[in-house]
Amino acid sequence: MKQRGLLGYINSEFENSQTKNIEKQKSKTPSKLQDQNGEFVSLSPLQLTQNTMPFDQFQLQGQAKSNNYTKQNSSVIILHNLLTYTQLIQTTIKVFHEKYENFKILKESKLCQIVQCRNIFTKEYFVAKICLKGQNSQINSEIRVCKTLLKQHHSGLMKLQEMFSDKDTHIFVYEYMNGGTLFEYIQKKHLKLDESEIRSIFKQILKALKHLHSLNIIHRDLKLDNIMFKVKGDVKSLKLIDFGYATFLSDTKNMEFRCGTPGYVAPEIYQESLLYNQLCDIYSLGAIAHILATGKRIYSSNLTSKEICEFNRLNQYEIHENLKCPLLLDLITQMLKEFRNRPSAQDCLIHPYFIKFSQFKVSQDRINQQIYNLTFPQFKNPFQSHQQQK
Repeated sequence: MKQRGLLGYINSEFENSQTKNIEKQKSKTPSKLQDQNGEFVSLSPLQLTQNTMPFDQFQLQGQAKSNNYTKQNSSVIILHNLLTYTQLIQTTIKVFHEKYENFKILKESKLCQIVQCRNIFTKEYFVAKICLKGQNSQINSEIRVCKTLLKQHHSGLMKLQEMFSDKDTHIFVYEYMNGGTLFEYIQKKHLKLDESEIRSIFKQILKALKHLHSLNIIHRDLKLDNIMFKVKGDVKSLKLIDFGYATFLSDTKNMEFRCGTPGYVAPEIYQESLLYNQLCDIYSLGAIAHILATGKRIYSSNLTSKEICEFNRLNQYEIHENLKCPLLLDLITQMLKEFRNRPSAQDCLIHPYFIKFSQFKVSQDRINQQIYNLTFPQFKNPFQSHQQQK
């Protein structure tokens, strides 16, 4: 999403390219959840249509129909088509293909394919992101980010296994996340998570984000579909994925790009005259936390794409009445503030919401005892010494 205004991007890329594709998918995959006051309504991978669809899959789906090469079952044909399409020097593709066999295309756009593959020798599954270097600055930024994360890895970030690079293409090979997305997880739970689950998921993501930000890296596209389980249902295996929009704060050229997903993106991203920083990720995570707690978005899915962008730009969000926990409400509200007043990931982690009740009770008991001691000082018994003498 290049710096030319998010409204323009949504209108052109979504309204023109998506409507026919989504309508076809909608007819094939009926919804299993009904739309009520802005709730999720679809269990399909495409999630919702223009009137009912959150914007979790725009970037890769939007251009699928414009691809000149078609999906094939054979990995040889897939790679051959890619070579034919780009007229690449074949070194990278050859080395990659000697080590990995492809099974299926998971997603694709004009300049990128996400492919499930398997190591021929170890039989272990991986995900390969095969990118054409049509947008060099974006690809180069992802390469720099991934190299840094290789040296300073965190368990909450999807691990890069290796990279292949050539004149016109680059291949990222990532660990395979077999447990599905966070979006799929909460749908299976019928959008109702208990308080301990919400707290655990929230904290796991914050820890990963804290590490990312400590390296001066911004993700810039946090959303439910970019958080996945390594092991199905295991919260401790949750990881942030997709560093396609990630960049360093110091990369002034790449920071000029305004990107993200409407409904999650921080309002300052819409303002081309405003600088932004890693706190844009905090806003996105606040929007995610609201969904975890209420099953609803801070910008209703009943709105049109243009309306969501406008409300998002003005930060006119809505906290749903289902958010009952006062501490969580306080934390989410802080995360959705104007960026100068937003807390960092570290600040969020020390918020009272994450203090265990047992620890909070012990602390409160200690405070109460200290207050009691101040109010009722322990005087010596004036008769004690006299009694001892007898």
